[in-house]
Amino acid sequence: MKPTVAAFLLLVAAQNTQAQTAPMGRLFTTPAERHQLDVQRGLIAAPPAPVVEAAPAPQPMTVNGFVRRSSGKSTVWVNNEAQEGARNRFSGPAQAPRVTLTLPSGQKVLLKPGQSVDVNAGTVTDVAKP
Repeated sequence: MKPTVAAFLLLVAAQNTQAQTAPMGRLFTTPAERHQLDVQRGLIAAPPAPVVEAAPAPQPMTVNGFVRRSSGKSTVWVNNEAQEGARNRFSGPAQAPRVTLTLPSGQKVLLKPGQSVDVNAGTVTDVAKP
């Protein structure tokens, strides 16, 4: 027999021996199913209940400024984000315009630039005042 063929046969025999000694593990179940079975049998402690985080409290809505164009289009900045379109209406004289904001609750609030409204309470405060 040639040396390369003999070396190949020895290599195959060694791999077969290693494959036979390796544990097969569990069959027919996923790791999650095995874990659940172990919990039900009392072999391991049940995992703690998942922690549910509370939804973040809504931030106050602040009117930072607005632009009313002669074409009728307008842009209002609420919480430093530009909001275009008819969602925010203007009212009042040109010297003291107000913006109508609709809160998530459906309540409508009139605000001047620099004012903010607490979404939960519906109270309006000036940004400059504490």
